[in-house]
Amino acid sequence: MNEEKLRILKMLEEKKISSSEAMELLEALGKAAPESGAGGKGRTLRIRVYESGSSEPKVNVNVPLGWAKFMAPFIESKIKSKLADKGYNVDLGKIQEAIDNQEPMKIIDVQDGGDKVEIFIE
Repeated sequence: MNEEKLRILKMLEEKKISSSEAMELLEALGKAAPESGAGGKGRTLRIRVYESGSSEPKVNVNVPLGWAKFMAPFIESKIKSKLADKGYNVDLGKIQEAIDNQEPMKIIDVQDGGDKVEIFIE
């Protein structure tokens, strides 16, 4: 759990998020902690972005589902606009539904030329 807090603080230090966003994430992390310790399924939301047919992801994000539930509203607005700019219309409600169900599944698998985006639950 400390590693996740350090990541949030690092994002704040690098000015990738505001102090209020950092506070929201830290509070969400605190709320998610009891959930995963009390018999949680231990599932993870995984996001991978590959460029130009590369076998190694350029972006590799792993978020415990307990934390992802609280982060979703924060991330949703940022992701939706960036995907729309690229011409992708993604139903983020389906991602939230998959997170709520906590079942292992592939949520998104988009290929555009050599680029690829995968969002899945393990």
